[in-house]
Amino acid sequence: MSQPTVTLKGKRATIMARYQHPWVFSMGIENKPRLAPGTLTRVVDPDKKPLGWGFYHPKGAIALRMISFSEEEPGPDFWQARIAGAFQMRRNLLGPDRHNYRLLNGEHDGFPGLTADVYGDLICIQVSTAGMDLLKPELAAMLVQQTGATAVYERSEGPAREQEGLKPTRGFLYGSRELPVTIQERGFQWTMDPEEGHKTGFYLDQHDQHAWVEARAAGKEVLDLCCYVGGFTLAALRGGADHVRSVDVSPRAVAALADHLARNGLHDGRQETVKADVFTWLKQKPDRQFDMVILDPPALAKSIKTAKNALKAYSRLQTHAARWVKPGGILFTFSCSGVVTLSEFQQSCFLGLRLAEREPMLIHRCGPGPDHPVNLRFPEGEYLKGLAVYLP
Repeated sequence: MSQPTVTLKGKRATIMARYQHPWVFSMGIENKPRLAPGTLTRVVDPDKKPLGWGFYHPKGAIALRMISFSEEEPGPDFWQARIAGAFQMRRNLLGPDRHNYRLLNGEHDGFPGLTADVYGDLICIQVSTAGMDLLKPELAAMLVQQTGATAVYERSEGPAREQEGLKPTRGFLYGSRELPVTIQERGFQWTMDPEEGHKTGFYLDQHDQHAWVEARAAGKEVLDLCCYVGGFTLAALRGGADHVRSVDVSPRAVAALADHLARNGLHDGRQETVKADVFTWLKQKPDRQFDMVILDPPALAKSIKTAKNALKAYSRLQTHAARWVKPGGILFTFSCSGVVTLSEFQQSCFLGLRLAEREPMLIHRCGPGPDHPVNLRFPEGEYLKGLAVYLP
């Protein structure tokens, strides 16, 4: 049986053929067939010339998510080959000794709305689109076959999934195992819990930034804001920091941090934990200043509509955080809001630090590691951005 067809409007079809962006908004579609969300459709221009294949959503603002720009209909072999390519890329870039990494990075790897993180023999996935939701049992089996993992756990929730008409889902898709699990990351031992933790259970995208802090922490006093389970805190302590103050509002995160300090032999009196809302806590008069302040808040913008307010919030955060940085210290600040661009975030940081009457000197700009590749045809998918700023 032939697959249904979606026809793009002339101008949108020309842009698609030239740039191959993976998203098509509803206004760019000529016909709007009544199909179930996530239906695989052939995509053509007004002259019926093939443009590729995509997942169609009749009610979504993003009505079409392209998965292929070939005439050949994607089937099991197509997805198996794409997973194999993504796996080989990670092995080539990370080496054989990296056991925790992102294997599938959504649209960037050709899997719109699907991320898959590998934690040793456990794979944790998040699904936010109807098309991927239909394929997830099949893809879970393929991921296991490719990696040798024994179980796949799904942690799918959030606004993007709601917009696709999908309900929150948690549970094993393939196999099972006891949770939480213990993982080794950069020589540290961590407890990773996909049932309760953020994202898929651990922040793999900050791997390189943890190393950056560790290499510069010797003899420093460090303030780790929104510390979560301790990635930056433990890195600073192992790097020789004299003192680290860790702040987070989550009781679970605070408890996990204490466990991780003990597991890794770093409960040695150089660290203190403050359970508080960072956004409120930062406004108080500083009782001391620090050589390095790390500010890694949750995403402040979930949609384009909230981006403007988020930029104002980022600016205010820099103003407050700067008061805690010693002259000659470093503010290492992050945004994981995908709808906020790097240039916008950098400008908001400048405005906030100017208001704090500090002279910001950018010394390092960063993002996720090579296991989180960014396809240049899809810049909107570049979410994590970090700036290390020297404050004389």
